[in-house]
Amino acid sequence: MRIEELENPPQWLLDAETEDADVEIVDSVVHWHDGIWEDGIWEGGIWHSGFFEGGIWENGIWHNGVFTFGRWDSGVWLNGEWICGTWLDGYWLNGVWKSGHWLGGYWYGGKWERGYQMELVQSDTQPFND
Repeated sequence: MRIEELENPPQWLLDAETEDADVEIVDSVVHWHDGIWEDGIWEGGIWHSGFFEGGIWENGIWHNGVFTFGRWDSGVWLNGEWICGTWLDGYWLNGVWKSGHWLGGYWYGGKWERGYQMELVQSDTQPFND
């Protein structure tokens, strides 16, 4: 569903710059299914698939897709590709990291090309059940 078709969407979602967004709200939680997030602040919810090209991710769960630029402050990352930015906390199950800083959490698998990680780069065991 397009953002403008949603009933009572949060203001942060209305303020975002997006393209071809396919979203829904289930039990007051925003679910992003597809489309391009161009700019804005993601304040919470579940990202299922799509492209996050710019803006700030503040909280939520990432299932799949591509995060190309920005800052991730919190949440759980399960799959996909991170191109650039700073991630300060959370879990990453697998994917590719190409640049930036990661300051905490678990990395279960994938590829790291450059940057630095302050604590744990790869875990021997999966830290959570998905």
